[in-house]
Amino acid sequence: MEFTNILSFTTFAVVTALTPGPNNILLSVSGTNFGLRKTLPHICGVVFGFTLIVVLSSFGLGWLLIKFPLLQGVLKVFGMLVILYLAHKIWHLEIVDNSPNERPMFFFEAFLFQWINPKGILVIFTAISTYTSTDEKFYETLMVITSIFFLVAWGSALIWTLSGVLIGKFLKTGRRQSWFNRISALLLVATILPVLVQL
Repeated sequence: MEFTNILSFTTFAVVTALTPGPNNILLSVSGTNFGLRKTLPHICGVVFGFTLIVVLSSFGLGWLLIKFPLLQGVLKVFGMLVILYLAHKIWHLEIVDNSPNERPMFFFEAFLFQWINPKGILVIFTAISTYTSTDEKFYETLMVITSIFFLVAWGSALIWTLSGVLIGKFLKTGRRQSWFNRISALLLVATILPVLVQL
């Protein structure tokens, strides 16, 4: 992969990773409500789940979904339903100090969520179709793309979680924290609007 393509792809990866989406909003809410340490399994689930989909998409998962658009449609609908469910949970999230029942996402929950995250899937398919080719440098290009996505995903996840932690320090009162959770729930619902337009 040539340096100009690496630079172009890195810019694409950074911009798409840092813009608001389901993962980023969920990580920010988790950072606000639970702190960095308790959110680490969630972060790991996002990073490793996303990276695995990048690799599998390069080896034909993207082709499979293009070949069977009904499957892609089913995944989109299921993903939107899960996002709506998560938004509902965030809206009704109780103040953690007062509720021992509340917890952050587990590793496998975040890992599996990547398979139905509409923004993540769209970013991956765009990257694979734009920056890879079937020539002899395919594996080299795949290694570069996967490595960049892996590092950028870590950076983005930490930035969004830490921004949530900082917001949490400001939201000392339960009322402020409730309002933050409700605004985040609405933003999470807003992330599915572009997908609705495509259906």
